[in-house]
Amino acid sequence: MRILDNKNILVGISGSIAAYKAADLISKLKSYGANVKAIMTSSANQFVTVTTLESLSDNEVIHENGKSKISNFAHLDLAKWADILVIAPCTANLMNKIANGVGDDLLTTICLAFNKKLFVVPAMNPDMWTNKFTQSSVEKLEMNNINIIGPEYGKHACGDTGYGRMSSTEYIIEQLENFQSQKILSGMKFLVTAGPTREPLDPVRFLSNYSSGKMGYAIALVAKQLGAEVNLISGPTSLDKPDGIDTTYVETSDEMRIAVYEKILSAQVFISTAAISDYHPVRYSKSKYKKSTDRLTIEFERGTDILQTVAEQNSDIFTVGFAAETENLISNAREKLRSKKIDMIIANIANYEKNLGFGSDYNKVTVISDDESVDEIDSSRKIDIAYRILKTIHKKYFKTKKRLKNNA
Repeated sequence: MRILDNKNILVGISGSIAAYKAADLISKLKSYGANVKAIMTSSANQFVTVTTLESLSDNEVIHENGKSKISNFAHLDLAKWADILVIAPCTANLMNKIANGVGDDLLTTICLAFNKKLFVVPAMNPDMWTNKFTQSSVEKLEMNNINIIGPEYGKHACGDTGYGRMSSTEYIIEQLENFQSQKILSGMKFLVTAGPTREPLDPVRFLSNYSSGKMGYAIALVAKQLGAEVNLISGPTSLDKPDGIDTTYVETSDEMRIAVYEKILSAQVFISTAAISDYHPVRYSKSKYKKSTDRLTIEFERGTDILQTVAEQNSDIFTVGFAAETENLISNAREKLRSKKIDMIIANIANYEKNLGFGSDYNKVTVISDDESVDEIDSSRKIDIAYRILKTIHKKYFKTKKRLKNNA
């Protein structure tokens, strides 16, 4: 039996040129054993026909024009019937409506009445995707536990290239199965660090980096959704506190070290996502450095390598590090994996000037484990990358525990 077997899935289809992909999605969902109904917005039938969708779903297509018969309580009946509501494709207009609680047609009123798992699969021009109003809607949806699948990067029908392409059918179904599967991290305890640290130089200056904390926050959020008990230690960021996650805020690398040591003994998995300063000033100046000379010399010293220390002192804790590199990605990451003696390292090319990694909502990473296995995760939203990373951690964690038990 597959995970989606006998699940009632309502597929919402909006007026996008990508609407033809909904036909393939419905066909695949049926082959996976799901019961599928389709609902079309008034503009969707300009791109895909009712006859096609009815033939594939074996159900009458619900729409507000044409022959479809709709009761006064259709929005409530359909919301109660569906176990999963997935809107694919979802235009910018429809996504903005859902994010702001607008219910001016059948599909949006179903969204308001639906209290189970809602998935949104964006499909729009790259400029529409990056528009500040659209991105504000993305934040609102994620804050309200509405899952966004994609979008993908590539060439669009209009000729533009960028993010906004509707995700593939296979990826959509993979995400639906992930959420319908058992909470694979249930009962596990995670400690996650995120964001930058700041090393004060004088009362008005500090040494820091471009880390936004978005990757660490995404990992903490997804780990919680997969059933884990999560503690998050965050450096200074502009991100909102994640709901339901015990969060400790720190500023310096020393404060980060103290917070980690206080919480590490209750953790089974430690994910060091934070971009912790490697150096801090030998002396802190209590008065502001003045522009008295053309050059200023400040002496720095190495701080404690928190991740390496945790790995050395707690062999029973599964340790995961991040390696942000500017060159020789794989070789540098493998060297860090060996030298720190950790279980896994997530490597990515980081270049703030090129909008890679730091500060971006997207990333492209390589997962390297201590058994030399390598998993490439192509350019995706950080929230999607977090799911892939945590699924790999889950698999490797229990494999490692089994190996240690057999060697005992």
